[in-house]
Amino acid sequence: MDKRLLLIILLFFILLIIFITFVYISEVENMTQLKVEYPELKEEVYSFRVDSLKVWGLRLLLSFVIPMFFLFTKLSQRISHSVGDGRSWFLSGLLYGIIFFGLVFIINLPLEFYSSFVLRHRYGLTDQSILRWLELNIKGFLVNDLITSLFIWVPYYIIYTSPKSWWFKIGLLAIPVIVFMVFISPFVIDPIFNDYTSIEDERLGKNIEVLLEKAGIEDAQIYKVDKSKDTKTMNAYMTGIFKSKRIVLWDTTINNLTEDEVLSITAHEIGHYVKGHIWENIIFSSIGSIVMLYLVYISSNWVLKLSNGTFGFRNLYNFASIPLLIIMLNLYSFLGNPITSYISRRMEMQADRYEVSLVQNRESAITAMEKLYDTSLGVPRPSNIYKIWYHTHPPLEERVEFYKTVEFEEIK
Repeated sequence: MDKRLLLIILLFFILLIIFITFVYISEVENMTQLKVEYPELKEEVYSFRVDSLKVWGLRLLLSFVIPMFFLFTKLSQRISHSVGDGRSWFLSGLLYGIIFFGLVFIINLPLEFYSSFVLRHRYGLTDQSILRWLELNIKGFLVNDLITSLFIWVPYYIIYTSPKSWWFKIGLLAIPVIVFMVFISPFVIDPIFNDYTSIEDERLGKNIEVLLEKAGIEDAQIYKVDKSKDTKTMNAYMTGIFKSKRIVLWDTTINNLTEDEVLSITAHEIGHYVKGHIWENIIFSSIGSIVMLYLVYISSNWVLKLSNGTFGFRNLYNFASIPLLIIMLNLYSFLGNPITSYISRRMEMQADRYEVSLVQNRESAITAMEKLYDTSLGVPRPSNIYKIWYHTHPPLEERVEFYKTVEFEEIK
């Protein structure tokens, strides 16, 4: 391996550890200040935040360490060689994906169990059973990783046939795939994990229909999802496009908020659709995919060249390069987080304004948001660095002030 590559890898991990340390210290200092400003906040809020930060830091490190382990031990090449001998592109890709993603799933399982089961039970955020937790994780693996494995051969065949332009062709191919997934997800993917029941005939459903009609999207469907068996936190969302668009309310949201508060949260989700945020996300994702794939194309070929065969392969179209591509995708996703988080926060503010304008009720918007943060043990605000890098929603402090002062917009 070229010494330059080894030096860059070492420098990257040093900088990554410095970043994690800086964020952690900034968050701890921020929490110290919050304790003075918000003496009524429970101690569990802060201890849960600290534990969650530790998980975040470890998960960020592992997102690079695990695929590097597959590369430097040549395990990825051994898997690729064992499944590729005399087999078709499709079958080789399928077998490699099942083995590789299966191993990664198993390696990540202890941390996932600690973060999504142990911690959430420790802080009273869920009554989920261990069997239900296993069910969701296994389903997640089968839906995400197995489907990925089925189609791995497609991008790799493009890399093989178009070694200099594959990034653009795959980026273009991703656009209809993104649109298709947004369309079919409410019908096909979501029901695999939870049960969805219509509430259009209930009183709440009728009141939501009034909001939908006022917003001009009366053809959207209204559903309740049984999230109470997984969490005590609350949420709602609008998903789908065209005939698949629907409002989805967690049953925890319906059970723990007043009707006015539920309508405010629903109006916020309606605002995302009316403001075109679903389509904006599709456009941003499509453009971002092409840009990211170009960067991956440049950097992965450079790394492969400097590796001098250290990984056991020299061609990017070898399935063994999947960990290398994952590292690059994780790197550029990490570096691009401030951009995506900013865009998301901007959309949330637009939806917040539409929310209070549609329901004409500032107070219910405020109390609903405060209850959402309270049940999830959220802090009123994060440190600046964490907000810039990871906060996809404005902090509670900003949202409450925004609800109080923003001018209503005209609902057409």
